[in-house]
This record gives sequence, C-alpha cells and structure tokens, in this order.
Amino acid sequence: MAIDERADVTPQYSILDETVVDSTTALGSSNTSTKKTVLETNEFEYSLEEKKLLRRINYITTPFIFIIVFLQYLDKITLNYSAVMNLFEDTDLTENEFGLSGALYYIGFLVFLLPNQYFMHRFPLSKYMGVLLVLWGATLGCTALVNNFAQLAALRCLLGFFESGATPSILMLIALIYRRREQSMIFSIVPSTMAFGGAMGGLIGYGFLNMDGISGLSAWRWYMIVLGCATSLVGVVVFIFLPDRAQSRWFHLTPAQRIIVQEREQDSAIVQQKTINFEHIKESVKESRLYCYILIAFLLNLVNGAMSLYSTLIIKTLGHFSDAQSILFSIPGSIIAIILISLAAYLSKRFQENGYIGVLGCVITILGLLFLIVLPEGGAILAGIFLSIIGQQYTIFLSMSSVNIAGYTKKSFYIGTATVTYCIGNFIGPILLQESFAPRYIPALIIMIAAVALTALLFLFLRWGYKRENRYRQQLKSENKLPEETESVEDDDLTDKKNLHFVYQP
Repeated sequence: MAIDERADVTPQYSILDETVVDSTTALGSSNTSTKKTVLETNEFEYSLEEKKLLRRINYITTPFIFIIVFLQYLDKITLNYSAVMNLFEDTDLTENEFGLSGALYYIGFLVFLLPNQYFMHRFPLSKYMGVLLVLWGATLGCTALVNNFAQLAALRCLLGFFESGATPSILMLIALIYRRREQSMIFSIVPSTMAFGGAMGGLIGYGFLNMDGISGLSAWRWYMIVLGCATSLVGVVVFIFLPDRAQSRWFHLTPAQRIIVQEREQDSAIVQQKTINFEHIKESVKESRLYCYILIAFLLNLVNGAMSLYSTLIIKTLGHFSDAQSILFSIPGSIIAIILISLAAYLSKRFQENGYIGVLGCVITILGLLFLIVLPEGGAILAGIFLSIIGQQYTIFLSMSSVNIAGYTKKSFYIGTATVTYCIGNFIGPILLQESFAPRYIPALIIMIAAVALTALLFLFLRWGYKRENRYRQQLKSENKLPEETESVEDDDLTDKKNLHFVYQP
C-alpha cells in the first residue's frame, strides 16, 4: 500500500501512463497521441485545443454538479428551517425527537450504500442519478403530509435512502471526467454548493414564512411541497441530459479532442468498469490510509450533523432572535463558508498542498466551537456559528481521497467506506446535543473540539505517508528500476499501488 508497504517492483505489472502535477512530477499533454513526461517541475501547459475542450466540459458539466448537490443539501436541511415554521406545534415533536428525526435520515442513507455501489457499476450515472432525484423529490413532497413523529421519522429515513447515491455518484463523475490537477477546484464545488444551499435555504425559508396559513397549510408544509416538486423535475432533466463519461456525446468531441480525452483518462487513472475487481478491495483494506479517511469522514461529520440541524435553534435561543431573524442570520455563515472553501481550494491548487491546508481548516473550526462555549449570549454568539463549519477541510478531504487513489473499484470502495462513517457521524452528531445540555450544549461541543483536533493529526499522518512514498518512487526512477509504462487505462485499471509511475499529492 502507498503508506504502509512497498510495492513490488517486478515487470509483471503493466503500468499505465499517469499525468500528474505536484512538487516532484508533472506530465504534459498535447492534441496528439504522443505522451511526454516532464520531471522536476510544477508547470503544466494545456494545448489550445484542450483549453477549448475543458471550457466546454465545464460549461456543460458543472451546472449539473451544482444543481444536484444544491438540491440534495437544501432538501436535507429543510428540517432545520422547519423548526421555526410551526413544525413542533403541528407534529407535537419534542426537541429530542426533532434531533432523532434529523439523525434517522442517515440510517436510510447508510442502508442504501451497498446497493449504491452495485448500481454505480451497473448503470450510466446520468440515468441512475435522474431516477434518484425523482424519487427523493417525491419523498420530500410527501413529508408535507406528516402529523406526528413516527410519520416524520419514516419519511426522513426514506429521504436519506434515496439521497444516498447522489454524492458518491457526483464524486465518481468528477473523477471520470477531469484531470487529477483539476479535481481540487471541481471538488470544492460540492461543499461550496452546500454552503450556498444553506444561504439560499435561509432566503427561501424566509419567503415561505409568508405562505404560512395559505390553503390552511403551515409554512413548513409548503416548503416541502415546492422543493419536492422542483427536485423531481430536475431529476427528469438529469436523466436525459447529464454527460456521465469523458466520451459523452453531449461534449460533441472532434477527432482531435477524442485523442485528448484518451490522454485525460490516462491522467485521471480511472475509467468506469462494469464489474467489481475484488483485488482492489483486498488491497484497500490493507492500507492504513483507508482507515484515516473513514475516521476523518466520521469525525468531521459529528460537527456537521449537529450544526447543520441545530444552527437555527442555537441562533434563536442563544442569540435571542425572532424566528425570521434566526433564519436570515444563517445566511452570513453560509457566505463565510463559501469564502473559506474557495480559499482552501485555491491554496491547494496554488501550492500543490493538501495536508497543511486541511490542518488550517481544522484550526478555524476549533475556534468557532470554542466561541460557542465562551462568548456571552446575544449577537456575539454568531461568531461561533459562522466559524464552526467543516467545509474548508472537507474540501481538502474530498480532493485528497480522490486524486491519490487509482482503479475504479478501489476508488468506489474508498468512497463507499468513507460514506458509511459520514453517515454514522451525521447520525451521532445531532444526538450529542441533548435537550438536557441546552442552551450551551457544552459537553457536546467539547467532544466536537476533540474530534476536529484528531482530524488535524490524521491530515498530518496522511501527508507524511504520501511524501515518503513519493520519495521512494522517485528513487526507483533515478535508479532505472521502474517497469515500462503501458498504453491503456481501460484495459489495465491499475491501482495507485501497482502503478509505480503514480505520484501522490500530499
């Protein structure tokens, strides 16, 4: 494995060509089939034809990524804003039942993870995600009909079930279409869009407050109905029009661009496969970094699960704001999150650095959680709400766990296992904020601070391991002990461990 073991340097491995950029290695690309390796440089130059192709890919693909992630997050957090829209009164919920309703979403999410791995291999991503969007939109719309905790809990669990496939599919889509050096910026769309969804959710929720009582329905019921219908409609569009592979007909590739796409597939080291390679899974479970990634996903989402569900209630109770003000004050926090996420993605790309930036993101989150403990009640508490976010380091986590893993089944397995602990963290997070701890929830906040601090240490360990492995592979190259590179990504589907030309991005 990349961190714990040395790959066996034997000629029986057929090695694919890797196009990467980091502090030790970069590979060039042109609009011909000739491959060129350039060592000891950070520079990478796109041909004019590839720049044109990349613009087209961005214009066509990123709007789909944005709208799918936006709707997934917005639909998930409807419960947060519904808390100040008479949800408690209409359903006779207690605060602990409210927290459990939010947590049960991740039980459904978790149950569908294994089937999701199968479906991602068997069906085109566009068709698969389109169906999921239609189903979870219908489920959200039906949530407007609930009148008690049992009904709400069942539908929240079902909503998580159908939303479960969206994020892994989006991450796989990015890995299939983009070069590794491009992925950190594209991955930042995911948490940035979630933050944007939080901001827009506040504005939309404020608007729905004005619909309270129309046709005898509370504002939160209208919220569910309208968003559910919009989600299902988007699902139909995704089913028909989403480009789900690098060679998609929606990119209208010229013959020259098809050659470039083949080189880009070499770079990403991943092409969708229809069968599961169990050797990839066996290799993965022997790697310590797999357990680092699943721990990071768990620890960060303890914070995310709690704050994404309870932030509006905390603003209202500790800040002493009205219902409408509590919703609106969630918007600046989302804007700050977008800024921090974008900054993390920029710094990662600018300096070809992941580990240290992940640690810096953890420091910011810890400061926010400390502010929630020590700052006096009132408007000052907003500083804690605005900084106790995990988006900036989660961007680094997504990028780091994708660009450093090659092989379709291996990448799917890494995504799937990390998503399991993502669910567990988001499930436990809201439960930590027990009603008896209100309004400060100090015991829960202390646990979250410890979780984020441990995450920072895991980022440092991953960085150390990747740097060590890169030095080892560079030494092999300098001693001419690397086997020959082969031409085809699709035929070989090599993992990063077996492809000794693969360069990690720490």
